[in-house]
Amino acid sequence: MKAQTIEQLLSLLDHPDSALIDAVRTLVMQAAPALVEGVKWNAPSYALNGNDIITFNFRNYGAVSLIFHTGPKGKDTKTGNRLFEDKTGLVEWVADKRFVVKVEDCRFLQTHAAAIAQLVQTWVAYGANNFEPTR
Repeated sequence: MKAQTIEQLLSLLDHPDSALIDAVRTLVMQAAPALVEGVKWNAPSYALNGNDIITFNFRNYGAVSLIFHTGPKGKDTKTGNRLFEDKTGLVEWVADKRFVVKVEDCRFLQTHAAAIAQLVQTWVAYGANNFEPTR
């Protein structure tokens, strides 16, 4: 059965870090209420104006990852010209306009909640500008 809602997805997933997943979901939605939560790529995903730009990744147990991306039609480039300078130390750049933040546990989330919320807000601001650099 394919999950149609986040609740269905999480109950089918039976993930050992469900409390952490819920805490990260809450943080994302509080940081950017304009995002719409849904299921995409068999994971919770967050869309801005119909374009999914932040998606959970559960593949690595022991951490919950948030993938910040430009959406399914976005094109990755690896020129080294990152969209912005990460001052948090939490960002693992995968491409110029795609990065991962790994949330290890609830303690990590508590410690870094403000920085993660700022990253969400920064990404949403870039998403509202079609992921073009602001100069």
